Amino acid sequence: MTMGAFGVLYSGQSNHEWERKIMMKNDRTCRAWLILMAFILTPTPLLAQTTTTYKEVTVTAPKDQSGPFLPEYSGAKIYAGKKSSSHSLDKVPAVQPDQYRRIFSSIPGLLVSELTVPSIVNLSYRGLNDPHESNGMLIMKDGIPLLSDWHGYPTLYYSPPLESVERVEFIRGGSSLLYGPQPGPVLNYVSYAPPQEKFTMDTKHTFGSYGLYSLYNSLGGTVGPLGYQGYYGHRQANGPRENSDYAVHNGSFKTILKTSESSRLTANFDAYDSESGEAGRLTLAQFEDDPNRVTTRHDRIWIDRYVGSLTYEQEIAESGLLTIKPWVGTLDRFSRRQTGATATNLDRQEFTFVGLDNRFRWLWDFLDKEQVFTGGFLFYYADAPRNRRRGAFQDSNDGPEIFDMNRNTQYWSIFAEQLFKLWRVSIVPAFRLEMISMFAEEKFNTGVTRALIKEDFFSTVPLFGLGLAFDLGKLNELYTNISQGYQPKEYDDLANPTSNTFRAPAALEESRIWNYEAGVRGKPAAWISYDTSLFFIDYDNYVENQSLGGANFLRSNSGRANLGGWEATTEADLIGLWDQAQDSKAGERIGTFGPFGNIQLLDAKFVNGANKGKVPSYAPEYIVKWGLSYRMKKWFQATLSSVFVADHYWQDSNAAGSVGTTKVDSYKVWDLALESYLYKDIISVFGGSSNLFDETYFSRVRSDGIEPVEGRSLYGGFRVKFKLG
Repeated sequence: MTMGAFGVLYSGQSNHEWERKIMMKNDRTCRAWLILMAFILTPTPLLAQTTTTYKEVTVTAPKDQSGPFLPEYSGAKIYAGKKSSSHSLDKVPAVQPDQYRRIFSSIPGLLVSELTVPSIVNLSYRGLNDPHESNGMLIMKDGIPLLSDWHGYPTLYYSPPLESVERVEFIRGGSSLLYGPQPGPVLNYVSYAPPQEKFTMDTKHTFGSYGLYSLYNSLGGTVGPLGYQGYYGHRQANGPRENSDYAVHNGSFKTILKTSESSRLTANFDAYDSESGEAGRLTLAQFEDDPNRVTTRHDRIWIDRYVGSLTYEQEIAESGLLTIKPWVGTLDRFSRRQTGATATNLDRQEFTFVGLDNRFRWLWDFLDKEQVFTGGFLFYYADAPRNRRRGAFQDSNDGPEIFDMNRNTQYWSIFAEQLFKLWRVSIVPAFRLEMISMFAEEKFNTGVTRALIKEDFFSTVPLFGLGLAFDLGKLNELYTNISQGYQPKEYDDLANPTSNTFRAPAALEESRIWNYEAGVRGKPAAWISYDTSLFFIDYDNYVENQSLGGANFLRSNSGRANLGGWEATTEADLIGLWDQAQDSKAGERIGTFGPFGNIQLLDAKFVNGANKGKVPSYAPEYIVKWGLSYRMKKWFQATLSSVFVADHYWQDSNAAGSVGTTKVDSYKVWDLALESYLYKDIISVFGGSSNLFDETYFSRVRSDGIEPVEGRSLYGGFRVKFKLG
């Protein structure tokens, strides 16, 4: 496979502008990969020259975030009074790049709707969003959004390889006041910081079912004032069905430079390139007859993504902290999908984006209690042209242009939070002012007979929130949060180029969300942690299609939904319990062992609009996750985990459509993971099984059919680590 995802398409015979764009993309992709590999290959000799000049530097987080809950504040962010959690991937057996169901088994209610395309992760939560490409959730890496276009096209086509992730942070409710607009929560992947040793190297190789091969190589270290961390990953597989193969290349390089005793500068560059086949979706009858049936033998999708960022952190006296985080990147999404009996649609969406997140934190004392103020501003801009060509055959790579669009977004925000601590009470008022400008214009469109659409809007949205916490002692606390969120209009709400019956919206507004949550959480002993809460969400101005008659429709704010329920999670170490009861130290000899589990019960209904009385899509009445975990440090660890999901509707209308089923049927899936260290923590072997008991099920349905999930798969491999200094 060539490094550029689009190099596989170029025939070298035509002078069409479309193919020239492909060649240019291939060149840009190769240059980006060369830059990344140069970063990875050159740091060691360069750093070696500085070892006699500077003192060793240790970069540490200001607050412990290893879990299971986030601290009251960290850096320039306040988490007090919010339902939040932190899950360390170091505490589980070796993970594969895409084992999201397993790593999210400790997060109650987070629903993974599985897909074999590696560039797409479908997540939803509390029935707030269709999981398609995680629309409606904010997914971030190190505080930078991973979405294609944060507001106009908030879809997820990239996730970092899980081997590069130290922990996952999950923030509910008031997350909008921390990061920006979205109806759902924030999921933030936190990547590894450079190791403290002068040089480390790690290589991991995995082999598995369906022709799986995965490679992950990393190196890093800290020499003098400079820390560095880089990786290159590759994975490929044939997939469970014909034309479900994929190949992925990805890499990253991070440096952290201590510029003074009170400041540091972090630079990061990510590169990603994937090509995936799409075997096609099935009706219920087809699925029941043969879930491995192929309906689209030539459909494929290519993703290229390159993002660079800087983070400057400056301590001010002993109380202040300033962080400045600019980032810039591109994402190119290209798909080939059949239409009609022989033709194919060739769709390209290109995203170029820049962002700047500035935050400030100030600590001050009042009544012998530490008070925390944070505030800042954010700017984001995205340019997102889209076009489509029509190929004459299902494997065509070129054809006449059908439509061409200009789209862009500008976004500004200012925000502030204050953590007041009085006696055992914490009070956290918050405010955020959002301003969004969006533009969408059809330059031409030969696929429709309606008039061309040109739409823009400017919107100002104030958001308020209040968090409260009461310290019960012994690491237990009551918490409650009331906060606002919202869902901005998207490009397809303004102008849908694929619909001949779409009409520009007359007075479409953003959706408004009120989140209410109250609970109790704690870690009363070293061997147990828990969190339980009740929640209620009022989702108003829900965007729906409004019929205008004559098969015409427009997008309108006609719907309203109420979603409420209960969540609880716990994790226990039975050996730790024994040690506490018997005043022994068995855990030091044999490790930790115990159950973990969580549950979400959800009641969701539309209370207004076209779907009044119906249940929102992907809102199962229960999601239960539980399992067993054993860990003996530097020797052996194992995890058996499960996910039980109730049946649920796949579209808001609760109709079957042409698929033949109204619901995603209930399913139960188990996963097993093992890892054993052969020599200290240097050499290890690992293995396991996904879908251990070979459940036949599907967890994702769209209007054109069911997406089958692969059956039982096995994997295994080895890992070698090397450290110097």
